[in-house]
Amino acid sequence: MSSDKSSPRSQKKRKTKVSTKAKARKRPAKKQLRKTKARFLKRTTVIPLLLISLVLFLGYLFYLDQRITERFEGRIWQLPAHVYARPLELYVGKYISKEQIMFELDYLNYQKVEDLPQRPAQYRNWKDVFEIKTRDFIFWDGEEDSHTIRVTIKDNKVTELINLYTTQGVDLVRFDAGYLTGIFPSHSQDRVLLKLDDVPDIFIKMLLLIEDRRFFTHWGVDPLSIGRALLVNITSGRTVQGGSTLTQQLVKNLFLTQDKTIVRKINEAFMSLLLELHYDKMLILETYINEIYLGQDGRRAIHGFGLASEFYFGKALKQLSIDEMAVLVGIVKGASYYNPKRNPDHARERRDIVLTTMQQVELITQRQKEKLSSKAVMTVKHASSGLYPAFIDMVKLQLQQDYQADDLQSEGLRVFTTLDPYIQFNTEQAIVNTLPWLSKNEELQAAAVVVSPSNGDVLAVVGGRKPSYKGFNRALNAERQIGSLIKPVIYLAALQDPSRYTLSSILDDSEFSYQAPGQPDWQPQNYDKEYHGEVTLYEALLKSHNIPAVRTGIDIGLDNVIDTLAALGSKKSVSALPSITLGAIDMSPVEVATVYQSFSANGFHSPLRSVHAVLDKDRQPLERYSLEVDNKVKPEAIALVNSAMIDVTKYGTAKRLSDSLSIQVAGKTGTSDDLRDSWFAGFSGDVMAVVWTGYDDNRPTTLTGSSGAMKIWKNLFKEVAYKSYRVPEAPGLVRSWVSAKDGLLTGKDCENAVELLFIEGSQPQQKGDCAAGSSGNWFLDLFN
Repeated sequence: MSSDKSSPRSQKKRKTKVSTKAKARKRPAKKQLRKTKARFLKRTTVIPLLLISLVLFLGYLFYLDQRITERFEGRIWQLPAHVYARPLELYVGKYISKEQIMFELDYLNYQKVEDLPQRPAQYRNWKDVFEIKTRDFIFWDGEEDSHTIRVTIKDNKVTELINLYTTQGVDLVRFDAGYLTGIFPSHSQDRVLLKLDDVPDIFIKMLLLIEDRRFFTHWGVDPLSIGRALLVNITSGRTVQGGSTLTQQLVKNLFLTQDKTIVRKINEAFMSLLLELHYDKMLILETYINEIYLGQDGRRAIHGFGLASEFYFGKALKQLSIDEMAVLVGIVKGASYYNPKRNPDHARERRDIVLTTMQQVELITQRQKEKLSSKAVMTVKHASSGLYPAFIDMVKLQLQQDYQADDLQSEGLRVFTTLDPYIQFNTEQAIVNTLPWLSKNEELQAAAVVVSPSNGDVLAVVGGRKPSYKGFNRALNAERQIGSLIKPVIYLAALQDPSRYTLSSILDDSEFSYQAPGQPDWQPQNYDKEYHGEVTLYEALLKSHNIPAVRTGIDIGLDNVIDTLAALGSKKSVSALPSITLGAIDMSPVEVATVYQSFSANGFHSPLRSVHAVLDKDRQPLERYSLEVDNKVKPEAIALVNSAMIDVTKYGTAKRLSDSLSIQVAGKTGTSDDLRDSWFAGFSGDVMAVVWTGYDDNRPTTLTGSSGAMKIWKNLFKEVAYKSYRVPEAPGLVRSWVSAKDGLLTGKDCENAVELLFIEGSQPQQKGDCAAGSSGNWFLDLFN
């Protein structure tokens, strides 16, 4: 019997099939739901990420944009001050040796030739004659053209100075001033700024042809130039052109490092686009011309075609020939490898590539190209830049009275100083070569200042035993006791009253004790620990006796001594203590030089100056430091002291000088307590110098003024002093023979006779005994 109902098992199977089909229908729906959720999550994540990235990118572009505009709308460059030595001047009658002429020409890097000099900075020499062609140069009083001259030197003096082409006499010839150094900011970049109008049109075409042909059509980055450069380089088999635009090169130099990384190249591209967006093409081109790095001169980096033109060829860019311009354009590819001074063959090879490229685009003809390519690469020599840190310190000190420090490092000033390269060199050599003979201890230091007597010009400064070391400047900053250097000041103060004091006045050199309320007794002693009884003022100064100087200083008044020190130019604040009569005054060599300049100029004081003139970056005068002369002491009294200081170098504490020097000089030794400081200050007719030696920690040196500092001074003056010092004749001065023993009038053939200078009316009236038949050699008895 059949039934319509299925068995339970059959029903279960059917339910299972239905369930499987339902699940199958549900799976696509779930999968679609998951995909929809994934798409939604992706959209909700990616879009914010994109927005955040966009904001960050725009922020970074804004940052780059700010860097560009801040630099371009402010001061793009900091231009260092250029510091120059004094220009050598020649005229008939000038004292100068053949050795100095040779030194000066070598210092200025003049080239010696066999024939008549044809180019600037050339010379030839035979015997006493020099034929020289000078360089053009712009001074504080205008531009001076090149001169071709003949100079004859005899007996350390110019005897003939003529123009070689006209054979006419020349009144004055001024050589170019040697470059000393720059007062740089934190970097050492240097440049001479050019306006685009100062750049020849042919040079601009040449530069763009080699470095960026599509400069005026691209937007900072040029894919076509990159492809073209690649093709040209492959065809040539070497790197002839670069793919970077001028704008990219400028951005790299102004804002980025030289690292060859992808990040730097990306930054370079974006910044180039931004730069072109903001600024005119002509401004970008002008900035590039002034920024590009083109070589090195010691620590000074040569930037811009303006300075490179002067550095390599000695003339302005607009004065260059086409082949010389091609050399400069060639340097852009590699400032070291294509440096025409160091690698003239490489520079010539690169120049010829530039000329060939110019010929290919018909900027020059084939004939011009062949003619220009046949020329050798000729660069000019320049004065060697040197390190003179002690002198430059004085320059900065003077300039800072009128200029801010930032101006000195950024405004491109041209500073003409008073430094004499020949005297500076010999001052350094005198210290470097003499110190080892004074002591084997390398801690012994020295400092020196050399000054022109007539005008106070600082000719040389050395601040230590290592002259080029930029450390403690002892010449300017080491204040030490001056010892017996004070004695000429004391006796000058006394001799200004001729009714009381003359060179023949008798002074008391006996035991002395100074008493002051509430103070222990002060008992000064002579250097030799002995007393000499009655001595003349003249003898007391020659032998540098202490006690007569103390007695005289106290007698005329300590305030009078201090006032006389100030009248001689010192600005030192000094307390009126008896010890100042023995030089217990701390002064630097520069401060001592200020005082002794007045002695060397016969009482006429000129403030020391290290700067003569300052020009702005356009070479227009800003400041001239004119000569200042003041006289606050009696010239007659100065003449008396100077006449005695002449004899100090012949018969006194500095008598060894007379055996070493061929000219007459005047000077004074100085030694502080316990031999801690050794000084010598002295002058010829053309040079005055102060030398100090000692230890920085102020320990004893075992050196007196004559055994220490004077030896350095002597070695210096053997090289740089030409003119004897002579006391000038004056109506109010008379000479009389007196006895060096008792100061009374005597005959010149008498024993102990010495001829002294007196202010008229002050000479002794009383006559002394004259021993008949004496040899008259009073010095033999008095000093030996």
